[in-house]
Amino acid sequence: MRGSTHAVLGGAAGMAVAYWQQTDSTTAASLIGIGVLSGLVPDLDVNGKLSNTLTSRKWIYGLLALIGVLLASDSAFSERGTGQWLGILLGAGLITLPRFFMKKRTILLITGFVIGGAGMMLNERWILLMGIYICAAATQPHRGITHSLIGLIFFGYIGFYLEQDLQISGVHYTCVAGYASHLFADLKVLPANRKGVKWFQPFSKREF
Repeated sequence: MRGSTHAVLGGAAGMAVAYWQQTDSTTAASLIGIGVLSGLVPDLDVNGKLSNTLTSRKWIYGLLALIGVLLASDSAFSERGTGQWLGILLGAGLITLPRFFMKKRTILLITGFVIGGAGMMLNERWILLMGIYICAAATQPHRGITHSLIGLIFFGYIGFYLEQDLQISGVHYTCVAGYASHLFADLKVLPANRKGVKWFQPFSKREF
């Protein structure tokens, strides 16, 4: 399934959550954006054979720049002292430094360590967990454990703590629904997919 399709499905999941919770237009727009990103997250895995997915260099640079902007903004407005400046510097690094690295796997691994470290310094659990997720994704082949129920559950925890930090109702449900939409869209029963998803890995290699 194409990355653009996953983005649309993730956005639709965010829209559905916004409609279900009867949110205002600003909150709805935020949930749709979070849904788009959540729908793309499982494709952070890298095997060097992907082209039009999130793991292409163009998408990685864009995603890392977005994370950098969010991290720097959160630090500037929510932190004080050393934590504030550290968050801003790390955010700026995510915006500029990845372009000096060529290998996708290296980009993801370094990014995961940086984000995880930022999460520890800023005492933000969702940032720490996102860093751990990215580090794990950097070691996975395409449709590896990021395309499993374990990946879904782990990202659900990220969404839970992100909602607590942003104080926007529906963020957790949007993260779970957006991520799940990706797993369903990659099912083998759909004509667009040659291969399916091993939902129960690493405990089972059965493909759905």
